[in-house]
Amino acid sequence: MAQMASPHALYISEILFAISYYLEDDRKALARLARCCHAFSEPALSVLWSSVRSFSPFIPLLPPTVKFLWDHSQFDEVTLAEFQCPPEEEWRVFDSYARKVRRLYSGSHGHQIVARIRSETTLFPLLRSLSLQLVEPLDMQSHLFPDSLRSLKISGPAYVHCEDDRVQMAIANVARDAPLVEYLHIEDYTYSVAQSSLPPLHFAHLRAVEISAFFDYTLLQSLCHILSQAPVTQLKLELPPLPNKEWNISTPVFPALISLQICGPPASAEQFIFHLASKGLQELSIHHTRGPASVADYRHLLSRIADKYSKTLQQLSLSLSQSPTPGYPYDLSQAVLDSFYALAPSFSRLETLHLSLPHNRYVHLAPELTFESPTWPSLKLLDF
Repeated sequence: MAQMASPHALYISEILFAISYYLEDDRKALARLARCCHAFSEPALSVLWSSVRSFSPFIPLLPPTVKFLWDHSQFDEVTLAEFQCPPEEEWRVFDSYARKVRRLYSGSHGHQIVARIRSETTLFPLLRSLSLQLVEPLDMQSHLFPDSLRSLKISGPAYVHCEDDRVQMAIANVARDAPLVEYLHIEDYTYSVAQSSLPPLHFAHLRAVEISAFFDYTLLQSLCHILSQAPVTQLKLELPPLPNKEWNISTPVFPALISLQICGPPASAEQFIFHLASKGLQELSIHHTRGPASVADYRHLLSRIADKYSKTLQQLSLSLSQSPTPGYPYDLSQAVLDSFYALAPSFSRLETLHLSLPHNRYVHLAPELTFESPTWPSLKLLDF
């Protein structure tokens, strides 16, 4: 019986890749496709390995001597200091798959250890997006961040007292090795973090930053300092629930900022806005969902916003769900509205206004919050 010839379309690599990308979410189908047809092998494997959710799949691909360390958990400082990196030919299989990876979610210390062993080489040279938890301090000699990197999410150890500045030093490594990074997300779950002596770092392409500081302001202060001169236009901050009116940022920060979102106490939000160097903030969102606050805190916050950005703000969102007196949200809601009424005429360029306050059916809605009011001639959307 004559053997059936393959359709001519399957000789076109672009079509093979298009079919493989169509199956991107079906990893089992991609694996079967790579095994059953030689023509599909490279396209299917490229898509299958383009997004990897842990470092574990690379462990069987390590050189035998490195894998021996892994199998026997020999990662102490003495062993690693004396260990000789295997020659390049022993990394051939590892490299053939590592070059396919574009997105990596690495939550183990194995990635850091292998990068330290092979410090002269970037493990994933074409990586575009990396999510990394720093289980231990970073070796400054290793090259964990390739110059192809565009998006980075990094976090320190969770729920411990951290006595070093590993997160800040990792950011310094990013500035050195991955200067084209555009998006940076930093999560901090530690109870205390060491201050860093790093100066402001150079990030020519960094545009969007997200910082989540759940327990302590120390890392937030340090990160604001080392990122202070970056051309960030979009910033999201999640602050600890307990306000800290005295947290100190030594210099003005984020001069290019256009859009700012803050989740946290109004007193801390007011302090941060005070230190902003941006002259043209256009979008501001404040969400207070946990932690104490007083009427005075909200008044100071609104006054600060009006003083600095009443002439530039086009979108303003205030979501306040905490009442200083449990069970009596009227005082807070009405006080916030009264303060806002007094400042309303200064927001001349406002196009979108969103107000979400603790519910009370007796809150007085003044004429200023209507489309018919001449207070905001630019207003297009009102959500109350």
